[in-house]
Amino acid sequence: MTRRWVPSRLLVMSCAALLLAAPRGLRGQVIGGRVTAKADGAAVAGAIVSLADSTGRVLTTKLANDAGLYTLTAPAAGRYTVRVERVGFRSAASAVTAVRQGETINLPMIVDTEGVSLRALRVSADRRCIVRPQEGLAVAQLWNEARKALSATELTQLAQTAAKTRRDPHRFTVRFRKFSRDLDPHSFIAMREDGFEVEAEAITPFVAADPELLVRDGYIVGELGVERTYYAPDASILLSDRFLDTHCFQLQEAARDKRDALIGLAFEPLRLTTREHAQPVEVRGVLWLDRATAELRYMEYSYANLSLEERDSHAGGQMEFRPLPDGRWIVWRWYIRMPRYQRKRTASDGIRPSEERLELVMLREEGAEITSVMPPNANRTRQAVLRGTVFDSLRGGALGGVRVFLSGTSLSAITDSTGSYVIDSVPPGRYVASVLTPRLDSLLLDPPSRSVTLSAGEEKALDFSLPSFRTLATRLCSGAASDSVSLILGVIRDTSSATAAGATVRAEWTEVLRRGMNGLQSQPVTNETTSTAGGRYALCGLPSEKRLTIRARQGGQVVTTQQPPAARGEVRRLDLTLRKP
Repeated sequence: MTRRWVPSRLLVMSCAALLLAAPRGLRGQVIGGRVTAKADGAAVAGAIVSLADSTGRVLTTKLANDAGLYTLTAPAAGRYTVRVERVGFRSAASAVTAVRQGETINLPMIVDTEGVSLRALRVSADRRCIVRPQEGLAVAQLWNEARKALSATELTQLAQTAAKTRRDPHRFTVRFRKFSRDLDPHSFIAMREDGFEVEAEAITPFVAADPELLVRDGYIVGELGVERTYYAPDASILLSDRFLDTHCFQLQEAARDKRDALIGLAFEPLRLTTREHAQPVEVRGVLWLDRATAELRYMEYSYANLSLEERDSHAGGQMEFRPLPDGRWIVWRWYIRMPRYQRKRTASDGIRPSEERLELVMLREEGAEITSVMPPNANRTRQAVLRGTVFDSLRGGALGGVRVFLSGTSLSAITDSTGSYVIDSVPPGRYVASVLTPRLDSLLLDPPSRSVTLSAGEEKALDFSLPSFRTLATRLCSGAASDSVSLILGVIRDTSSATAAGATVRAEWTEVLRRGMNGLQSQPVTNETTSTAGGRYALCGLPSEKRLTIRARQGGQVVTTQQPPAARGEVRRLDLTLRKP
């Protein structure tokens, strides 16, 4: 089964802010000038400058460049208004200006740098979902600020592409990391993760998706269990007339711990249905804005009108927006989660026959994040290299397929069959290096971590090893253990699948002893422990090469299992589920 992700305009992440400089030699009617701040006359870079006709219809929109300069072209002679906006600040508009055929007009714009705050907005009991909210409503105020950030993001991307083709000195280079993970659909723990980091000239990261087609065909196209295409709403889609005509908006309160910092603008489709396949799959979500600065922080989204099998699939994603110091905006980080299903046949219970069902087996998460934005040809810091091996002391061999990573960064590597890894292009600094492998999970161990300091151009070796039997036994049991014994550990769960704390776990076996003149005599032996708050247990000092009976009990719930003989120094994982007798 193949999964394809074609976000509405999001395929390859190389999102950086580049500005379209004022073109020369324009034909037609031109209005241009400089945008400055009212307080000190300083240039306002990254301002959103729009040209509207006499009916108020916006004809073109550009970003002011680093010097605050803008240039707009009118389609014909007429009367026009220039409007200037910037995220988090008050807007300004010029007087109506008459422009003759072929005329060029210098129209300076002065804007008030008084900030906009959303602290006074409160989510009231009126939870109406409003289409194209009108001025004066709280929903309209939130949408106005979100719209400015979305517009700045879209204009930055367009200007970036134009500047790159002209080798504009204002363009940027980005370092970004693209990642792909397979997540457990219930715990969201990564079962597999791949990623790579690239430093390159920024390119336009979007491929256009027609809003008309999204309305007609939906945001998920294809049959469940076969090939499916997932679309995500980006700035262009959210600003389109078709999206605004088919979705409504309402205020959304943040979680209690974020209520003073964020306020949400939720959107949902007008065409909602509970009937399977009655409507195309739609998108719903929340734009989260900063109450203090009115800046758009991130958008989270999911899908509506899903089939019954998909409604608990956690399909959806998130985009994080950030402003650059010059006022331009970029998508800094994003991910999308796509469910993966497998067809499985259920067993017959004697009444109902066996049948084939689709089962959710994992979530594929794909995305990217920018790690830095730099001017092109900037002096690069000499990078460091970290290399080493990962060794399993318990099994006495190298560990391949282990992820070694630097905590708090996107830098990582996977060990090869010899247990070796190399992490290159590491900026100088102090890091905490760690490893992730299913082997640690099977032993209920926390990942080993080591601090490392890397200098510019340095190549340093850092090895990791999983603990030996003696080390593990000493850590889990009281006192050192002999290599001649074995160890059983695991997690106990109750009948509701929750971890069972305080359960009694006992190992039973028979020892044959010599009793003086009476010869040999068998004697039952037990070893008992109690599970921790997280349901974990460890039975230490168990005999090797003996068959064991393991019993666990908590209240009226019990479980009993037989275990074959263990080898000397063996560590065995045994999870238990209690049952009612």
